[in-house]
Amino acid sequence: MEEESIDLKKTIARLERALYHEAQYRTSLLSTATSFYDANITKDLIESDFFFKNRKTGELISVPEYVGLSIPCKFSEFVKRWVEKVTFNTTKSELGDIDHINSTLIESYNSGKRDYVINYWMESSDNSRLYINQRFLLTKNEDGDICTLAIVKDYTDKVSNDFAVKQEMLEQYAYFDQITKGYNYIKFKEKLRKVATDGSIICLDIHNFKIVNSICGISRGDQVIKEIWNKIFQMIDVSAGNLAAHVNADHFIIFLNTKDNQTIVRTLKNISLSLSLISAEMSVPQIRPYFGVSSWHTNKKIEQSYNEAIIAKHKAKEQQNSDYAFFNEEDTMRTIRDKKMTDSFEDALARKEFKLWFQPKYNPITKKLVGAEALVRWYTPDGAIIQPGDFIPLFEKSNLIRQLDEYIFRNLCLILSGWQRAGKNIVPISVNLSRASLYYKEIVNLYKNIVEKIGLDKKFVPIEITETAAITNRQIKEIADDFHAAGFTLQMDDFGSGYSSLASLNTMHFETLKLDKSLIDFIGNFGGDRLIEHTICLAKELGMYVTAEGVEKEDQVNFLKHTGCDSIQGFYYSKPIPKNEFEIILDTLEQETIATEMDHLTEHIRNFNQSFIRGPLYSFTVNLTKDNFITTNGLDKWKENTGIDTNNYSEALEIVAENFITEPYRKAFLSFMDRNKLLANFCGIEETRILNYDKQLKGQTDKIRMIYHIFKIEDSDDIWAYINLSTF
Repeated sequence: MEEESIDLKKTIARLERALYHEAQYRTSLLSTATSFYDANITKDLIESDFFFKNRKTGELISVPEYVGLSIPCKFSEFVKRWVEKVTFNTTKSELGDIDHINSTLIESYNSGKRDYVINYWMESSDNSRLYINQRFLLTKNEDGDICTLAIVKDYTDKVSNDFAVKQEMLEQYAYFDQITKGYNYIKFKEKLRKVATDGSIICLDIHNFKIVNSICGISRGDQVIKEIWNKIFQMIDVSAGNLAAHVNADHFIIFLNTKDNQTIVRTLKNISLSLSLISAEMSVPQIRPYFGVSSWHTNKKIEQSYNEAIIAKHKAKEQQNSDYAFFNEEDTMRTIRDKKMTDSFEDALARKEFKLWFQPKYNPITKKLVGAEALVRWYTPDGAIIQPGDFIPLFEKSNLIRQLDEYIFRNLCLILSGWQRAGKNIVPISVNLSRASLYYKEIVNLYKNIVEKIGLDKKFVPIEITETAAITNRQIKEIADDFHAAGFTLQMDDFGSGYSSLASLNTMHFETLKLDKSLIDFIGNFGGDRLIEHTICLAKELGMYVTAEGVEKEDQVNFLKHTGCDSIQGFYYSKPIPKNEFEIILDTLEQETIATEMDHLTEHIRNFNQSFIRGPLYSFTVNLTKDNFITTNGLDKWKENTGIDTNNYSEALEIVAENFITEPYRKAFLSFMDRNKLLANFCGIEETRILNYDKQLKGQTDKIRMIYHIFKIEDSDDIWAYINLSTF
């Protein structure tokens, strides 16, 4: 009996401790509660009354009575009335299915979740708006019923503080730049609208800032942007009402509360000087800013002044002697004119206002027409003619150029097809393909379908691609390969106008290299002459034709003729001319006749040889159509020296290449003289090509210059070649 008494005392002691700890736990939970109550979920019952305190008067109010119930009451009915009476419509959806609150809590308990929480906004009896946190702590009583201790807490102050923090964070993102931590463009405009004085808006950009990112990395680039901001901020007096902001990338905007040009220029020079120090301070490429300045007054839209400053900035970028430009009325007129041209583009296409012009290409030795380049002029309804320099750059910026490219190409094909049907002896006319068109993945199929639908041979419409586009567009090799696979020939335009890449000549297949006028203008200068000579020689060894653009002087023609340039276009022979004038040139070609086949052949070769001071080492004529040599001067001697006893041109060519042409030149030699290629590319007009190579004969190596002249003669359908070999 004594042992049982001891065990009972221990059990009672444990229960008292458990009850004490439970009471302490409940007290800690309820110490900050606005209200709390116990409910039996299983029986759906609240047995005891509970209260909340009016925040203003301190009066205790019975919660069940507040919602129209008396104790005891159903737990589910109380919850339903409570939600209907005190919560806002916008938050009721956040409270779940109130009609099934009992089953929701029972399901929570059975799933092992003993703590169920809901948060919502409510309106208290004193009309205050409160944010409520309500916890349901779930337990089982001694009868096995699921019960809850419902604790209601006021989280309004906490949420308000969190909201203030979030508001501050949102403001940081909305109004402050994440790199510089200074104003962004939105905040700049907001601050400027409150400025009561007139002034000037300045756009600032950095020349080639992408080089910094490429060399130093994006992270380092962001550090440089921050330092640029710091320098700008130091150079303007913000206490005087001046403002600055980082717009994006390397673009900044500044407001100076002055319209005095001298003050503005002085500030810009100080900024430029300060930014120039960044290179040494941070070990990065040189930082060179350029500025556009626009006037602003309090009744003027900020965006208008900003756009004007951007226009002036673009003008400053193109200047050589100054890094700033002021927007003026002429810029306004130019902007209006550009807008008018852009807006009228579609109608102009529909009305066929864009007309093709042609700049002829001539062989400098024979002085015969061998081709042309298609150009475009805009004939407006009022009779004016707009030059391409006025609208091509504009259409490139506004993404209209691809439509114009297609229009020009289609119309050129139609014109050539019409001339061909009329019996004219047409020549290849090249057409430019803009950089924007190169990014159109279906460009090759589009042009191929146009040519085939019109029924024109693709060799008559070579495609010109600028050297810059070929270098900067990584997809150009694939596009070039696709054009070749479709049967087009390609010409690299403007070679030498920028940062020429010799690697592009090796990796991409172009049939023709067009030397830019900027190279031609150096003819007569020792370095310029050597550069052109070696460029032409390299192109020849790679099996390419060479065309010189922008040739205006006789000494330029003579130099290009003796260095092996295949064709020339420029004002020396002809300026760009309209279609009707070019047709006259084609008609002139057709009127040239010679009495007999052999007389024509003899006279042609005699006249051709008069163009060269040095006599040939060997010279002979080939009937390419019949693949046979024709015995003329030096053929027998050549056969004797080489031991080649055949009149078949293709067979002799293989033997010569294998036995007498040194290895570095063998491939170019075979490509240069390949009969099938020559026949396929011959367009009916004579042409002349030059190849320099090393020949080995009887143990001696000689440098040979081959002049290869292809032509047709009257009264014969055959294609001929005259070959002149000399040492140099």
